[in-house]
Amino acid sequence: MRRSAALFVLVAALLAASCVSRPAPRVTFLSDGVLKSPTAQDAENYCRNFGAPMRFLSAEGSEVPAAQVPAGPVVYRCD
Repeated sequence: MRRSAALFVLVAALLAASCVSRPAPRVTFLSDGVLKSPTAQDAENYCRNFGAPMRFLSAEGSEVPAAQVPAGPVVYRCD
C-alpha cells in the first residue's frame, strides 16, 4: 500500500514539474484576436496549441499571401 502511494506522489510531482517547466509561448495580444510574435515559428507553435489555422497579417492588417512567410516579428491571427 505504501509503495503505490509513494508512486502516486512521485508521478504527480513529475507531472506538475513538467507543466511548470514548459516554455511559455512568446505572444503579445494586440486587439480583436490579432497577435504578435518575434518569429513565424513562435506564431505557428502558439496556433498549433489550439489546432487553429493561422493567417499572417501585414502591419496595416491586410492578409499576407500564404506562400510568403514574413521574416522577423510577425502579426497574425489564429482562426
